[in-house]
Amino acid sequence: MSGKHFDKAAAGWDQKQRRVEMAAKIAAAISSTLPLHKKMTALEYGCGTGLVGLALAPQLATLTAVDTSTGMLEVLTQKIKSEQITNVTPLRLDLSQESLTGRFDLIFCAMTLHHIKEVDHLLARFCDLLVDGGYLAVADLQTEDGSFHDAEADGVMHHGFNPEDLAKTLTNLGLHQVAVQEIHSLIKTNDAGVERTYPVFLLTGRKG
Repeated sequence: MSGKHFDKAAAGWDQKQRRVEMAAKIAAAISSTLPLHKKMTALEYGCGTGLVGLALAPQLATLTAVDTSTGMLEVLTQKIKSEQITNVTPLRLDLSQESLTGRFDLIFCAMTLHHIKEVDHLLARFCDLLVDGGYLAVADLQTEDGSFHDAEADGVMHHGFNPEDLAKTLTNLGLHQVAVQEIHSLIKTNDAGVERTYPVFLLTGRKG
């Protein structure tokens, strides 16, 4: 996943209200679905400016916020400093190509998977990084016709997903309690001026 497009977009990323609203819905869904607690060590992959991660951080012991975009991480770092957050650590890393030491009680990613070419490989990496009993949460678009990103399509590898297919992948990777729910509907007007609705799902599972 190239970070160049996101480096350019980082400064104004939080200015789109639909992004802020979607992040809040995703964070709320993760919080209500999984038993988060203050002893949990967490990893967010594709953290961006921290819209989801910073909402969940108060419920966690630590959060390692990973992204490939330096620009996004710079915005996140500014937020951490200005809000005096002590349990979130930004980290620039491409998990599809680089290794990461440590194990986590929770791994989550939001609207990141469709930018990943080899999805099954990344999901396997997530599972490897979970402790026994740890939780995985993935939020992304349901399969769409490619109209969601329009001219923003740089780095888009998939036009959403069939969540049931991803659920089968997690089950094959050894996760249990795998479940899918629709958590949000994104309404967006595309370049042709047509208003469309794009469902967002949350996929969760537990290791061991």
